[in-house]
Amino acid sequence: MNRRRFLQISGFSLAATSALWSCQTSSRQRSSSDGRPIAKYGRARDQSLRIACIGVGGRGLDNLNELLAECDAGPQPQFVEISALCDVDLNMLDIAATRIPNAKRYRDFRLLYRDIQSGAIEIDAVVISTPDHTHAFATAMALACGLPVYCEKPLTHTVAEARTIAAMARAAKVPTQMGTQIHAGNNYRTVVELIRSGAIGEVSFADCWDNRSWCCGQLTPSALVPASLDWDLWQGPTLPSAYIKDIAPANWRRYWKYGSGTLGDMACHILDLPFWALGLGEQNGLRAEIGADGPAVDSVGCPASLEVSWALKWPSRIAGKDPLILRWFDGGKVSPTVQELSAKDKQNYARFNTLFQGSKGFLLSNYDEHLILPGALAEKVVAPVPTLTRPAGHHLEWINAVRAWTMDLPTNFAMTGSNFQYASRLTELVLCGAVAYRSQGSITYDFESGVISGTNAKRATELMTAPSRDGWALDPNSLFLDANGLKIR
Repeated sequence: MNRRRFLQISGFSLAATSALWSCQTSSRQRSSSDGRPIAKYGRARDQSLRIACIGVGGRGLDNLNELLAECDAGPQPQFVEISALCDVDLNMLDIAATRIPNAKRYRDFRLLYRDIQSGAIEIDAVVISTPDHTHAFATAMALACGLPVYCEKPLTHTVAEARTIAAMARAAKVPTQMGTQIHAGNNYRTVVELIRSGAIGEVSFADCWDNRSWCCGQLTPSALVPASLDWDLWQGPTLPSAYIKDIAPANWRRYWKYGSGTLGDMACHILDLPFWALGLGEQNGLRAEIGADGPAVDSVGCPASLEVSWALKWPSRIAGKDPLILRWFDGGKVSPTVQELSAKDKQNYARFNTLFQGSKGFLLSNYDEHLILPGALAEKVVAPVPTLTRPAGHHLEWINAVRAWTMDLPTNFAMTGSNFQYASRLTELVLCGAVAYRSQGSITYDFESGVISGTNAKRATELMTAPSRDGWALDPNSLFLDANGLKIR
C-alpha cells in the first residue's frame, strides 16, 4: 500500500500528508507534571515510535499483536518499535518476549517510568493493558511523564479516578485513546451518522445487552501464589489481601476489588454506540438518575446478571421533554423491547446488542451490522453523506495521532475518537451503574460536579473511590514516591 493511500484511509487529510512526511526531525520537548523538561524527541522522519507495553498477558498480548499487525499495513520502514515490555508475571513476559526479543523487560511499571524520567530508556508512548484496578495509576504516571498513552477499557476502576485522569490528560495535552477497538469500526460510524441524520426520527430510548456473566468471585485463602507471579505487585494500589486461585489473567473481572463484572468489562464497548450517537459526551450540565437491579449485593463477587437504567437530562434539552433513557442488561437478560419485536416479527433480533427507539421506528446494531425497522421505513432511508473518518484501525488511529503530535502538526491531526476526554465521561456513566447497584438504591449523578445525590448518596459517594495503600496515591505530586515518601528506586 503506498503511503498516500495509507494516510488517506487512516484518517489523515492530504494537507497533513505532506506536512508529516516533509518533517525531517521533531524537536518537541516533553515535560514532567511540574513543567520540568525531561527529554527531547529528536526523531528522524522515518524513525520508529518507541512504545512501552504495560501488561502483556491475556488482553495485553492481544493488544501487542493487534498493534503490530495494524502497523504492518503502513509505510516502510516499519514505524513502530516495542522498546519495553512490563508484566508482573514472568511467564507472560517470556511469551511476549518471543515476539519482541529485543525489548527491555520490567515487572514493576513504576521502575519503567523511573527509567523514562532519568533517560535510561527512551520511550515515545505507552500502551496499558493491566487489570482495571491499576489502569489509573499506570496511566497517571505516563501522563505525568508527558507521554501519549493508550489504556484499555474501562479507563479506570472508580468514578473518582476517571475524573482525575481526565484532568491530567487535559493538562498533559498528549494523544490519548481508550481501548474500545470497535469505536474505529465502519458499522459503528455508519450507525452514528444514521442516528444523527434522523433516519429513525428523534431517539428517546436505547437498550444495550450482553450475554456474558463475569460473576460470583469467591475468596480462596489457602491458595498458593504461582511461582511466576509477583502477587504484591499485581495488587498494585489495592489494600493487600490473600492470593485468589486463578485470578489472573482474566478472572479478576469477577471481583469488585479489581473489576466491575460484565458491566465493567463490556459496557464501554456496547454503550459507546448510543453514548456517541446521541452526543452524551458533549452535553454540558448532564445529569443522570440511575437505578440498578440484580441479585443480592455481595461484598466480594460481582452479580450473575444486572439491569441498569440511566435517565439523562441536560439544560439544552427542550424543557418539559422526558429524559433520554439508556438501559443495560447482562448475564443472559435481554431488552424487553427486543423480545417483543422478535416475537412480533418471528425473528431473532437478540443477535444484536443495541436497540435505538426513535419517533419513526427502530435501529438495531451490533459490531458488524445494523437493521432499521419497520421494513417500510428502511426502504425510505437514504444513507447519509459520511461525516466521520474511517480509520484503517483502532491502534493505528492512535499511532498516527502520536506521530502527528511528535511532528508538531495541528492539534486536530493528533486526536483520536476515543480520547480520554470522551472516554472518561463514558467510563463515569458505566461505573455509576455499578455504584447504583452496590449502594442498593437510585442515585442522581451530576457529570459536571461529580456529586451524587439521593437517598443512598452517602454509601454511593463512598463507592466512587477505593481505598489505596501507602505509596500508591493517585496524586500527581506523589506518583514517583514510595510509601516512605522517597523516590522509587
